[in-house]
Formats: sequence, structure tokens, C-alpha cells
Amino acid sequence: TADSATVQMAAEPTDPAAPQIAPRIRMERFYVPPVENKLPPCKLPPWCAIPNPADIELPVELYRLPTITPEAAAAIGAAPPPTLARLVLGKRAWVVFGRRIQESLAQGVQQADIGLATPRASRSHAIAMRNWKGQVFLMDLQSGNGTFLDAQRLNPLEIVPWKPGSRVVFADDQTEVFELHPSS
Repeated sequence: TADSATVQMAAEPTDPAAPQIAPRIRMERFYVPPVENKLPPCKLPPWCAIPNPADIELPVELYRLPTITPEAAAAIGAAPPPTLARLVLGKRAWVVFGRRIQESLAQGVQQADIGLATPRASRSHAIAMRNWKGQVFLMDLQSGNGTFLDAQRLNPLEIVPWKPGSRVVFADDQTEVFELHPSS
């Protein structure tokens, strides 16, 4: 799953029309659940909103692409690599990326919406935000090891556009990368 330890997402059956990363490897689609009582880790800009589907200029989804084998992850103390996944933001204006925390240790701590596999990630590493047109923006939340958009380190607390085709790395690219793609 995308991160079953910290995110309860409903899996959709494998979509035969889904883009293929490698021959015969398909990605499952996961929906990031609604916010419910969760509070954002920072003050959100006034334009951050759940887009009306009719107003979305280009529907997009996140691709989570592992860059490490299970054996290599164990050797560096990282969480097992996530599976290839298509993450759909659905009815979310914002999502937090952060280090996975064991449930037994997470009592009273707000979990990230999308857990990161690298042990170098901060608990609240970065936030992706959408506007009323469905455009996605990214902001590093003063993480210790940085957020990188197309290999450029983001300045902490600076909001930047995350355009389709762009690649994001949280802390390091040794375990996984995220890409924004048009929905299919």
C-alpha cells in the first residue's frame, strides 16, 4: 500500500489503462482520505482550497516511485520500500508528507498523510497544497534534510508550483521519489 501504517486509503482495483513504469508493472491507485479533524502543520494561504471538479484545469495525481530494493532498505535502516502507487488527492486541499512513525510511538502525535520511507525525513517534512483550479504547490516545512523539486532544494516555508512532470525528493533519493502527472 502507499503507507498502510499511517494512512488509511481505499485501494482501487489495478487499472489496465494506467501508465506503466516498466513492462508488466502496474501501479495501484490510492485515494488520500479526507482531512476530518486533522489540523494543518502551518498557516495555509487563503487560496488553498478543495477544487470543484468542474474548475480543475488539468486533473493530476502523484506517482510514488521506489528507488530501493527491500534488501537495500533493510541495510540502511529504512522502512521497506513502498510499492509503485498512484496517489489521488481527491477532496483534499492539502496533504502532509512526513516520516513514518510506528503506531505504538505515535500516540498524541499527528501522523503525516503520506508517510515517507526514508529515515532522513522529518515527521512533518513538506506540504502539498491545491488551489481552486487544482494546481499543486509545494512547501518545505523547515525539514532538516530538505525537499528537492527537480534537483533544486526548496527554501523553507517558500511556496513553489509543482508542475506535471516534475520530480520531488524528500530528504534523499535513495528510497523513493514522487512525480506529478496528469490523471489518466
